[in-house]
Amino acid sequence: MNKTRKIKEIIGKVLAEKGFKYIRCERRLIWTFGRKIEDVEQEVYIQQQDYLEDDYKLMFWSSAKGNGMKEIGAILPEYENKEYWRAETDAEFIDVMEFFATFIRKHGFDLLEDMLTEKPDSFETPERKQYFKEHRKELAAKYDAIYHIIGNGTPLEQLNHIDDVLYENRIAEETPEEIERINELWLGMAAILVEMVLDFQGDAKVAYDTYRVEIQFKTSESDIMPIFIVVQAWGDYHFNNDRTQNVVWAMARSTVTYKL
Repeated sequence: MNKTRKIKEIIGKVLAEKGFKYIRCERRLIWTFGRKIEDVEQEVYIQQQDYLEDDYKLMFWSSAKGNGMKEIGAILPEYENKEYWRAETDAEFIDVMEFFATFIRKHGFDLLEDMLTEKPDSFETPERKQYFKEHRKELAAKYDAIYHIIGNGTPLEQLNHIDDVLYENRIAEETPEEIERINELWLGMAAILVEMVLDFQGDAKVAYDTYRVEIQFKTSESDIMPIFIVVQAWGDYHFNNDRTQNVVWAMARSTVTYKL
């Protein structure tokens, strides 16, 4: 059976109702349909787990910020722990594709409509960005007094020190007090990162009204998101217990090494 032809026939027919067109099949594993509404691009994927496994999943993606990738388990609680659907025979493959097509009609179209609009970042909410704007210097001073980062060693060593602090604080219980402590630690480390970069660059500026807080340079492709970087680093250390790479150092080193 030609899988691409069958996917176009079953999934493509349904998606065409909302303006989606078949785009491509990547590596004979990922079938992609897409559409564009105004400035938002959306794609729907059928993905086979790998060449050896006859397991498939359905995914929805939107370029509107804050949406990311969604799967069936995020919509239907009964499939929360299910990622792939097995289809070892042609008949099972057709059954799985028809199940996906039914899901798209019943739930996917509403999901895609919702994913056309930008969603606030889960951490960098408007309120938190405003707090960071008003208290950035206080946060930097408070946490530098604790951890002695600014001016202690070379700029790259200072970035490594931020990674040290995040790694040392990677273990946190899910209690309100611990969550509040870690959230403020993130803002404190981000504030220190901002101070370091502004001091080195001289003419960089901080933008608070963007989707995430940004340090902006003359060349926009060099802009970085200090809070996002810190949160990403802590997440790596917390969930993976992995220190093979210093995340803050890796993501921000050019900002304290070259004039941008």
